[in-house]
Amino acid sequence: MTLRTPPSWLQNGSHPAENDRLTTQALWATTGIINSSSLAVTENSPTGLSVRVASGWAAILGTEQSNMGAYVVYNDATVTLGITTPDVTNPRIDRVVATVRDAYYSGANNDVILQVVAGTPAGSPVAPATPDNSISLATIAVAAGATVITNANITDTRVTVTTNIPESGDISSVTAGNGLSGGGSSGAVTLSINTAITADLSTAQTLTNKTISADNNTLSGIAASSFVLSNGSGNIDGSAAQKAIPSGVVVGDTDTQTLTNKSLTSPKINLGINAVTSTTYTTVLDDNGKLVTLSNGSAIAVTIPLNSSVAYPVGAQINMVQLGAGQVTVAGTSGVTVVSTGATAATPKTRAQYSTLTAVQTSTDNWLVMGDIS
Repeated sequence: MTLRTPPSWLQNGSHPAENDRLTTQALWATTGIINSSSLAVTENSPTGLSVRVASGWAAILGTEQSNMGAYVVYNDATVTLGITTPDVTNPRIDRVVATVRDAYYSGANNDVILQVVAGTPAGSPVAPATPDNSISLATIAVAAGATVITNANITDTRVTVTTNIPESGDISSVTAGNGLSGGGSSGAVTLSINTAITADLSTAQTLTNKTISADNNTLSGIAASSFVLSNGSGNIDGSAAQKAIPSGVVVGDTDTQTLTNKSLTSPKINLGINAVTSTTYTTVLDDNGKLVTLSNGSAIAVTIPLNSSVAYPVGAQINMVQLGAGQVTVAGTSGVTVVSTGATAATPKTRAQYSTLTAVQTSTDNWLVMGDIS
């Protein structure tokens, strides 16, 4: 037959059921559930060797032969289905289906049933095929010797029906672009920020290689010990609430700090100068790392004090030069030991005008004097 006549619902016409189902298929193009919650399969309560099938609709296209059309089925209450006794040795996979039985094509029944099609036990089982005129609702992993079926054993296989009604002017699907996740082509579609690559307002995230520009951005709740705003001198220009460089965390322009495990490439260090013109001088802590110029026409006595009064660090060095005619003698106060290659090791002297020498504290209150000494 090439043209079904009379057409559906013609006045005073007589219509076979198949023609009406073909009319329905003009609306429902494929087998599938109508409404996302329809005919969902879940564990029974209490759990056991059974499952529950929820109420709802489905469109089922006849597959027993061509041109059977679409059957619309409806389950008006939850149905409990039993699971056949599991194999004691091997697992199997069962399939839950809704099946239309139409005696016009085969058999003696005219109805729709919910059934569990038992799979074949095997070491690596596979699910049985979906019967003709059926919609697959779920598969069930039945373990060897199982006594209960839980939701963890149930895999949803339902698909949503598609329609032949044109969707012109409507949105048929939403795809998540870069920085988003989610999307879909049916039901309620949700897009979410993909926080793995996109910053949002509430998620704790680490920003790398980002520049905050313009003058109207607000950063709040930032501890000075963990965040630094700097224009090279320690503050952001024009900011009403400036944050200084935290001392002890970041090296500032004027901070006095000790650098540990730092490499200085081609450093330029300018010696501080302490000019002394008296005939006696006791070194001070600030002389460490400086050049003390000693200039007088008469002999000059330089004394290194006890560490208990001037706490030089081990490794401290004091550079000295005889600028005048007066010879310079270096000695330690009582309790301080000085050694040198001088004629008198404990009291080395400069050899001549412009001779230089350096005193280095090798351990607490022990000093080595070296240089142009006699």
